[in-house]
Amino acid sequence: MLIPARCITLNSVKYNDSRSIVNCLSRECGRVPLFVNDGNSPAARRRRAIMLPGSAFVCILDIRENRSLQSLRDIMPVRIMHLDNPVVSAITLFACDFLATILRDSQPDPLLFDFVDEFFAHISTSPHSIANAPIAFLFLLQHFMGIAPDSASYAPGFCFDFASGSFIPAPRPNSQWLDASQAASLFSLSRINLRNMHLFPLSRHDRNAILDLLIQYYSTHFGAIRNLRSLPILRALFD
Repeated sequence: MLIPARCITLNSVKYNDSRSIVNCLSRECGRVPLFVNDGNSPAARRRRAIMLPGSAFVCILDIRENRSLQSLRDIMPVRIMHLDNPVVSAITLFACDFLATILRDSQPDPLLFDFVDEFFAHISTSPHSIANAPIAFLFLLQHFMGIAPDSASYAPGFCFDFASGSFIPAPRPNSQWLDASQAASLFSLSRINLRNMHLFPLSRHDRNAILDLLIQYYSTHFGAIRNLRSLPILRALFD
């Protein structure tokens, strides 16, 4: 089936000397693994430039139900992430790495696609600091993954229960939770978005601690999230 689609590249893995497997998020088909020719011809070099992580492009997807790897044709760029800015590059690779890890099915979600597309467009053009962008990304992504904390349940002195995603008076036995102080910080950070993230005064230590907690929270709901190769790069950038 030939499907006109808009896609965002998540990552690319070398398959052999002439082909790569490119994982993309498409608005029409969800996550799609693509078999892409990867030679040294001018067309192949142009295609690699178009399909850098975080880049957006339109194409025709050739979807076959009996294939685990799909193909594409008529690719045209919409946004190319040049990744020459080390801050933008590190944040882009982290967001792509995280999405590639957590999006394990191929269900289309246009609202999720639009959010991811807006995120990459914003960090590449924002006139403000984007140091808090990874935190804003993980907080906002929770809404699309169905695990956003229940802010309405918050009250001063309450702790936060990972499994239920709610604020409760006291921790449950054998559960993962945040104490009252950490829960208050989580509640305060729940207001973060792409437009106001530069207004949150977080230190490097704060950012790393919050990232660890957010990844732990996602792991509670989606299974252990390990081996994010981009995470050490992101930490080192803000050292």
